[in-house]
Amino acid sequence: MITCNCVVAIVLAAGRSTRMGGGENKVLRPLEGRSVLSYSLDAFQKSPVVSHVVVTGRMEDESVINGIIKEFCPKAKGNFTIGGAERFDSVKQGLNYSASYKPDAVLIHDSARPFIEERFIIDSLNALKESPGSVIGIPLRDSLKETDASGLVIRTHERSKYWFSQTPQTFRFSDIYDAYNTCSPPPYPTDDGEVMELFGGKVKMVEGSPLNFKLTTKEDWLLARAVAQARQKSNT
Repeated sequence: MITCNCVVAIVLAAGRSTRMGGGENKVLRPLEGRSVLSYSLDAFQKSPVVSHVVVTGRMEDESVINGIIKEFCPKAKGNFTIGGAERFDSVKQGLNYSASYKPDAVLIHDSARPFIEERFIIDSLNALKESPGSVIGIPLRDSLKETDASGLVIRTHERSKYWFSQTPQTFRFSDIYDAYNTCSPPPYPTDDGEVMELFGGKVKMVEGSPLNFKLTTKEDWLLARAVAQARQKSNT
């Protein structure tokens, strides 16, 4: 691991859950007796390498989020900041807020991925010895087909070259801070790794887990309940 006197985790919680249906913030919904957001906050609170946690959220959710912070993540106390209309804007706000801590490294995590593991944090920080950024992800296991507009297959790609990206996405702070403050969308980059790539920095993929999925659809919610129940049983 690179020498880090200060590591900040930015937890993104400003989404509007449009693909799941309804206007509520899905990360504030209960998942087996506690909010989805609490799972990520709890993981970063328990991590010995994370110094501070910053949460970006919607203004109308500030009171609820601060209540969750109080219960699950003292490292984030007083570190709530208003997110933006796009994920890019929320991350940029989180980075600007975090700058006062003068961190060596920063982890950026979507709170809609509740099942973060400590090894993701350690492995992604270790990867910064080789590159200014790292992205947790899983290698593509199925065949990748490219089609035309009518659905006819044009070609099959070599799957060993492709990954599904996840979070946390981890960076040397000064590099990602400069990258975000240099980038001027639209178009908006799809993730933080792409922002670093556009800035000219190399990003290393670090293997995560299929269970580190993002709650996007109603089917994801059913799977999340099963995972949360299984983990609760294993801890009893």
